[in-house]
Amino acid sequence: MAIRKIISRSIGVDVIAAEDIAANAISTAEIQNGAVTAAKLDSGISLGGGYYQGETTAGSVANKGHIFRVHEQQLDTDVTIASTDNALAAGPLTIASTVTLTVSGNLTIV
Repeated sequence: MAIRKIISRSIGVDVIAAEDIAANAISTAEIQNGAVTAAKLDSGISLGGGYYQGETTAGSVANKGHIFRVHEQQLDTDVTIASTDNALAAGPLTIASTVTLTVSGNLTIV
């Protein structure tokens, strides 16, 4: 018996599970705009973009509408800032008693 080509309309709803899909088999071209929500991306940690408030509408000039960078007031994880990096934090800022903040190189507090 010949193998028949499977087409999308012959696949039932909720039939394909995540373990059926090979790693890296889906590229951004296959994902519809708006299909991935912020809740699906939120891992509970910052991935470098931070959290911003103020004029965050899509119509802002060159996406520069994010006025205020917002962060916590207490450092709760060990951090090392390399001498080749610049960093900033607005205070007041406290460092938890079990946490170490290491600044390699020069430190300037303004």
